[in-house]
Amino acid sequence: MNFRKWFRAFNAGENEILELLRRHVELSLQASTLVQKVVDCIMAGDHAAAYVNYLEIDKAETDADHVQRELVDKLSTGVFFSNLGTDLMSLAENVDGVADSAKSSAKIITQRRLEPSELAPIREKVSEHLAVTVRAVTSLQDAIGSLAGKKEELLMFCRAVEEYEEAADIIKDSLTEQIYALNVSTLSVLQLSDFVRMVDNISDYAEDATDVLYVVISKGYS
Repeated sequence: MNFRKWFRAFNAGENEILELLRRHVELSLQASTLVQKVVDCIMAGDHAAAYVNYLEIDKAETDADHVQRELVDKLSTGVFFSNLGTDLMSLAENVDGVADSAKSSAKIITQRRLEPSELAPIREKVSEHLAVTVRAVTSLQDAIGSLAGKKEELLMFCRAVEEYEEAADIIKDSLTEQIYALNVSTLSVLQLSDFVRMVDNISDYAEDATDVLYVVISKGYS
């Protein structure tokens, strides 16, 4: 049975759960995308604006938490997806990890004032890292959105997430080396390295979510 036929067999409650999954990953993508705006504001020396963008990320993460709780409640108390309930809970947990990591990365880089000159030497590489990370989450969003499509399409998006996560790891390693070579204070080195590590966690959680989607496929929904 292909995904399209499976989707058409869903009842109203199951369709509602799928919509919640889509909303959940949409909020996580929103949080991840806003991290670049935080970096841009710091580079402009506008720490007030950077904090405003952090608050937007915080709101998206809080909204994602609410969606996750609703998902878990429905999966726990309903009779939906009888043999996929725990898998979909795991999927939601990893998607929530994306939003959590985006919030944490923005918090780390805003909770102590960084000067533009401290960030400038690695700005281009940081933006590259964030761009690849956002592509990983976008591909995860596409994968979750393709549950009503063909198996091949879902697999294509899952593989894209894996490729972007691997690329993010390579950039992270390069960034870490550059950070340790910066002529800045030890506190700034620690702050920047923690920020990069947390950004990398975003794509790690996205890949973990695709692992759950592979399990869904392996259970015969293909």
